[in-house]
Amino acid sequence: MIRTGIESLRAALAACSSVEVVYKPLGGGALAVMAVAGRTVFRSPDESGMWTRIETRDFIVPREYLPLEPKVGDEVEFLGGTYEVLSPNGEPAWRWSDPYRTAYRIHTKHVGG
Repeated sequence: MIRTGIESLRAALAACSSVEVVYKPLGGGALAVMAVAGRTVFRSPDESGMWTRIETRDFIVPREYLPLEPKVGDEVEFLGGTYEVLSPNGEPAWRWSDPYRTAYRIHTKHVGG
């Protein structure tokens, strides 16, 4: 029952909020995919005890659109800008967006455009 609800909510979100982006794995072979843009804030203390705040541009992409797991260094073209997949503060470059692993939440930073 919960899985059905998550799938219904994901379909509704995709229908009203997704945009086409171009996903470019490091090895080449760009893919046009539908994604929902979001953000994540990471906080961690640095060596001097000061807290650092990093905000990433995230892209939620259904698992069936990407044949391989996202990797650091891959790129996403979005609204004329280039976003590089990164691993903020030692965190993974992506995580599952739900407990049923239906979509990747990919962390990126703006690098140009």
